[in-house]
Amino acid sequence: MVDAQLIERLAMITGQLVQFPTVAENTQEIEHCVDWVRTHVLTRASRLHVRPYLSHGRPSLLFSAGDQPPRVLLCGHLDVVEAQRQRDFAAYELDEVHLAGRGTADMKGPIAAMIDVMETEAQPGLGLLLTTDEESGGEDGVGAFLRTVDWRPDVVVLPDGGANMRLVVEQKGILRLKISANGEAAHGSRPWLGINAIDRLYQGYHALLTTYPIPTGEDDWRVSITLSQLNGGITLNSVPWYAEGILDIRYPGGEDPQGAKLLADITRRLQRRNIHTDLIFQALPFQMHPDALPIAQLQKVFRDQGHPALPLAREAGASDARYFSAAGVPVLMFQPECADWHGAHEHINLTSLAYFRRILGNFTRATLSHKGSGSRGSRVHAPQRSSGNVPENRAAE
Repeated sequence: MVDAQLIERLAMITGQLVQFPTVAENTQEIEHCVDWVRTHVLTRASRLHVRPYLSHGRPSLLFSAGDQPPRVLLCGHLDVVEAQRQRDFAAYELDEVHLAGRGTADMKGPIAAMIDVMETEAQPGLGLLLTTDEESGGEDGVGAFLRTVDWRPDVVVLPDGGANMRLVVEQKGILRLKISANGEAAHGSRPWLGINAIDRLYQGYHALLTTYPIPTGEDDWRVSITLSQLNGGITLNSVPWYAEGILDIRYPGGEDPQGAKLLADITRRLQRRNIHTDLIFQALPFQMHPDALPIAQLQKVFRDQGHPALPLAREAGASDARYFSAAGVPVLMFQPECADWHGAHEHINLTSLAYFRRILGNFTRATLSHKGSGSRGSRVHAPQRSSGNVPENRAAE
C-alpha cells in the first residue's frame, strides 16, 4: 500500500539535501548541509541527543535516542561527487515516482529515510551517524569516529550499496598506486633520439592487463586495474623525459585480504620495465558471512511483511562498510530502487524509498526488542568517548 504522506515527506527531505552541493572542496556547503540536518531533526525530535565530531575539517553528526550508546546504528554520508551540470543540485521529478538529482541515490535519498525513522519512531538504542567524506576515502568520517568512541553497536545499517533491494555481503578492496617513469628528452621532431616516459608508463599498464584482464561485469570477481590518471611532458615539442600516473586497483578478499601478494606482483612486473611504484591509498575488502545473525534478522523482517528474502550480492565498489567490518561490527547494506550513481541521470524510486523506510522501522524495532543482543552497544578499549566536538585528529594512520 502506498503511503502518500510518507512519500511526500521523503521527497521533501531528499530535495532539501540535494540542493546543497556537498562536494569535497565545498566545505561551506557541507557545513550548511550539516547545520540544516541538525536543525531539521531536533526541531521534530527534540528528545534526541546529538554529538558533533570533527576530523581534519570534516564534520560528522551522531544522533541517538536514550542515554546508552546505540545498539543499532544507521549510517550514511552527506557528501557527493561533482555534477556535470549545476542544475543537478536541484532535485527534479522524472515522472510520478522517480526523483532525480545529484545524490538522490548516493545517498541522500536513503539518508532521508533514516532521518525520518529517527524523527518519528526512534527508541532507546537507536542511532544515526552522518559523515561528510566517504567519497574521498572515509578516514575522517567513519574511520575517525570509530577511533574516537569507546563503544561499538550490535549492527550497522549502511544503505550505500545493494540497489534494488539486494543485500551486499562482499565488496572489493582498493590499492591505489602512484606510478612514475623517467625517459630521455629529445626534440619532438626527432623522437628516435629520446625515450618517451609516457609511452613507458602506458606500455607497462597494458602489460599488466595481459595478466589482469579487465573484468567483463560485476559478477566477474577478478582483480581490475584502471589507469585513472596519466601526466607527463613540459613542452609541446619535446619527447617527455618524465611521466607519472595513478593505478586504481580493485581486488577481492579471499586468501589475500591485505592485497600484499597482489601488490608485490604488480610492483615486480612494473619494476622490470623501469617503472617506480608508491602505494598512496589502501582500503580492505568488506566481507560478511551470509549466515550472520543480523542477516537472518533482516530476512525475517522481509518474510514477516510477506515479501521474499533479499538476494545476496557482491559489488566491485567500496564503501565505509570496511571500517565497521574491520572493527568487528556487522553491516547490512541494501538500498531502494535507484540508478546511475555519480552519473548525469542519477535517480531514486520514491515508492521503493518509502518501502525501504518501512523496512528500516520494522527492523530497528524488532532488533531492539531483543534485549539479549546488547553485549555490544557497550564499551571497548578505544580512545576516550567524545562528549561533543572532537579536536582534529592528525595522528598518522
